[in-house]
Amino acid sequence: MTDSFALASGFADPDLARWQELAEKALKGAPVSRLTGQTYDGVPIRPLYGPYEAPNPASMTGAPGAAPFIRGAAFERDAFLPWDIRQIVTDPDPHMANEIGLRDLERGVSSLEFQIDPTGACGVVATHVEAFRQLIKGILLDLATLGLDAPSDPLGAARALADAVPEAARATAKLAFNLDPMAARMTGMTGCSLSAAAGFAAQVKTLFPAATSLRADARPVHEGGGTEAQELAVLIASGIAHLRAGEAMGLSPREVNETLLFTLSAGPDVVVEIAKQRAARRLWARVLQACGTQAPMRVQAVTSARMQTRRDPWTNILRATCAGFAAAAAGADVITILPFTSALGLADEAARRIARNTQLILQEESHLGRVTDPAGGAWAMEALADDLAKAAWPKVQEIERAGGLEAALDQGLIQAWVAETATARRRDIARRKTQLIGINIYANLDETPPEVAIALPQSAPPPPLPGAILPMRLAQEFEALRDRADAAKPAIFLANLGPLARFSARAGFARNAFEAGGIRAVGADTAYADHAALLAAFAASGTQLVCLCGDDATYGEEAAGAALALKEAGARHIWLAGKFEAEAIDRNIFVGADILAELTHAVWLVETMS
Repeated sequence: MTDSFALASGFADPDLARWQELAEKALKGAPVSRLTGQTYDGVPIRPLYGPYEAPNPASMTGAPGAAPFIRGAAFERDAFLPWDIRQIVTDPDPHMANEIGLRDLERGVSSLEFQIDPTGACGVVATHVEAFRQLIKGILLDLATLGLDAPSDPLGAARALADAVPEAARATAKLAFNLDPMAARMTGMTGCSLSAAAGFAAQVKTLFPAATSLRADARPVHEGGGTEAQELAVLIASGIAHLRAGEAMGLSPREVNETLLFTLSAGPDVVVEIAKQRAARRLWARVLQACGTQAPMRVQAVTSARMQTRRDPWTNILRATCAGFAAAAAGADVITILPFTSALGLADEAARRIARNTQLILQEESHLGRVTDPAGGAWAMEALADDLAKAAWPKVQEIERAGGLEAALDQGLIQAWVAETATARRRDIARRKTQLIGINIYANLDETPPEVAIALPQSAPPPPLPGAILPMRLAQEFEALRDRADAAKPAIFLANLGPLARFSARAGFARNAFEAGGIRAVGADTAYADHAALLAAFAASGTQLVCLCGDDATYGEEAAGAALALKEAGARHIWLAGKFEAEAIDRNIFVGADILAELTHAVWLVETMS
């Protein structure tokens, strides 16, 4: 094609050299490579992508235009419901869970997933057929898919649900039994064996032709702190494990694929999450190609639980919206958005309403379902998806060399991957290299927490089961410190040196940093005429913690003397915002410092003084 794109005809042809020149000017001479980020897998995130030759669909799947480059099993999306809006129900009472599910369905949700827990701590107490009859009461199973998540007894729950469905409705019942031995194993649950799950799938194949039986869920890797490539590798390895188990039960690869739902977490980084889902489809297409077949991959995206915060939880709405957008643009067949209060407890009606309406807005107002493949052909998306797939495939091979996913878990291979990455994430959060709005940056000390139906217990969780991947929340360590600070009520006096123009930047930085630990900053905007006025303000502040704030020139002139005077006036501990050091200055706080360690020390000092 030689003609210019009509809409671009009025613009000059892009000039990469000119762009680089302008970028370097904005960077004040620093190399453009400084703009290239990097995932925890070492995959580069470039500022600009050029023409990219995507893999030929025919070379991967056998037919041009086939999966993995389109949504689901059809070339065109359903104009009315381009993806399935699935809501998770966790109320422990089966009657209440049924009412909640029906209300969600009436208000825009298209399917439900009941989380089953015989203890009632994390889901519906349903252990017998009668309880499942109550759960499905009034739900039109031929219209709305009803799924299960029962890691402690998946086979028992699946059989009870199957028996609860009236015989006349079984041929059209859209059930998702979601048997997933590997996810249960990763979370430390008993679960069931792969062979038992495959056997159940073979048994119900004709009895429930509209149902799916199996699930390959890689969320435990994500929620434990793992990387995109680790999550993808475990997802594909879990799918391979199901293929092997199904083959032993007489199921073909195509039959296993038809009854298998792949589940991934969706985080707030839109570009990375779109690429991750596209990479998953490429990887699975390669596996099916090796099995001599081609078929679409059915993907469920669930917004990340590790990104949820208890403090300033309203920001979770923004994170979930980004994650939901990414999942939709990437072509997820099923999307679940967690309520913004899920880290606090059982969501009330308002939180559930916001979760489902987020998807309705993405579908019906943002029209994300009107385009078959919105990310397809974008150089950045294609190249990054390819990079993530290439990073994940060697890990799939490593799992296979270990004997498959089950053996790799027994050997602790996956757990070691995730633990190493989780440690790196915690380090970056502590140093604010990874910024969490409302947590380690821009904390709101006067927030009013939203209501929840049932609050989560604040007691220590039970000890982890051997071999389990421990879930984490990115905000948990800062939030634990905030909980301590609520009791200690610490404050710090910002001893500003010089005029406002000299101290405002570092005073703002110091206030932002200390308030992330629940330590209220006093006098952030106040300029003092002399040291006498400074000392008088310190005495009036009622705190013994101090942070000196100013620019480097002022520090050289005044910081040492001011610190000595403040110590003589009763300051127990003095920080300085920056790297200047002097005799009476105890610690420094600056960009790149371990902010969490500094805040922890400050709260400890207040606790010991009280």
